[in-house]
Amino acid sequence: MMLFVINQHAGNGKGLRTWQLIESRMQQLEIEYSSCVTATPEEAEMHVSAHLTKYPRSTIVVLGGDGTIHRLLPILAGTQAVLGVIPAGSGNDTARGFHIPTEPLQALHTILHGRRNAVDLIQINDKWTLTALATGFDAEVAEAVNQSRYKRWCNQLRIGSAAYLIGAIITMFTFKPARAAITINGTIHHYDNVWLTAIANSSSYGGGIRICPHADPHDGELDICIVHSCTRWTLMRLFPTVFSGKHVNLPYVSMLHGHDVHITSSIDRVAYGDGERTGTTPLQAAVGRHKLLMLQPSSSHHYESKIV
Repeated sequence: MMLFVINQHAGNGKGLRTWQLIESRMQQLEIEYSSCVTATPEEAEMHVSAHLTKYPRSTIVVLGGDGTIHRLLPILAGTQAVLGVIPAGSGNDTARGFHIPTEPLQALHTILHGRRNAVDLIQINDKWTLTALATGFDAEVAEAVNQSRYKRWCNQLRIGSAAYLIGAIITMFTFKPARAAITINGTIHHYDNVWLTAIANSSSYGGGIRICPHADPHDGELDICIVHSCTRWTLMRLFPTVFSGKHVNLPYVSMLHGHDVHITSSIDRVAYGDGERTGTTPLQAAVGRHKLLMLQPSSSHHYESKIV
């Protein structure tokens, strides 16, 4: 049986508003389902765990943001349960990176008629991440946004992605770059004046920043973006290009690929996965090949594989 998990706080109430629309359509279609409206991540985890004990091969549909999905990954990874997503958060990078419609009824259509694909995950210090891992400047932006008042204001105005733009501008003037050693598949790369290192499973994070535009969550590889050896003002000029992905051709941007990544920094850096705090450097990240079953539109590129 399908379970809808509604985060009542997602998108400053967007989750509940979206659920009213979805619930009405499900009743019209006369499809059997269960639902739970949750106020905390722990409550969502409890409901999903209990549901999967009874229905281990069911579909878990999240009406929420990337953080809600992130908290359920330890329960879903490596199982026969299938994740469905109806975006209702502020950033919605999961929907963006996995070609899921942002319009609720179209997203529901994907859940009811889409393809069940096995997608990769990022394993970081024994934790799972679906979209991308951020360390350095980008993680400090996430930290600033999550602790801010303007995130709520932006959600109320239904411009959630703008919160990340505001956070980036503020962090630009306070962040200090540092030396970093990044080991990929056993090969060590040394960089000076590192602003950020992003490890991506899908193309975007931070509310639409296309940090690794060619990242593919089905290919068993992680895409790594390192921004280094540039001034604060150069970084400011770089920033507009990350929304289109054109930054990958700049001389102070290094793009790498691999299945195993280790990061150390001369300054301890906070790490964020799916917009949620996951730890600090040093950190170890590895691809979890086809660890999650997920519903995606039939028209998007896909790889039907068994769960590993």
